[in-house]
Amino acid sequence: MDQIEELMQKSIELGKAIAQSDIYKDFKKAEYDLFQDAEARKLVEDLQKMKNEHRGKLMAGIEITKEEEEKIQELEKTCIRNRQVLASNQANTNFQEFMEQISGNIKNGIKSIDK
Repeated sequence: MDQIEELMQKSIELGKAIAQSDIYKDFKKAEYDLFQDAEARKLVEDLQKMKNEHRGKLMAGIEITKEEEEKIQELEKTCIRNRQVLASNQANTNFQEFMEQISGNIKNGIKSIDK
């Protein structure tokens, strides 16, 4: 097995280990629970739709009105008040931070050899 193949195999093993971690399992459960809750799912879908519309307007050079900005802020507040959305958001944040730590460790490993 050459060096590249070995690294690819190790990355697959790392992925499997991540998938078996509690932080990943919590993330997937929160995601599943969110999509099983019709109200929470609709809130998140509406927020994503609104954010995409805003992004499209900005890319087209169309200014977002104060009313539109206030509407998205209110929807964000409504989402955070929903227990399931909040739990899903927290689990997602925890998982993303975990992945950033792993990426940082990989970078530190590379830097330790570059010295």
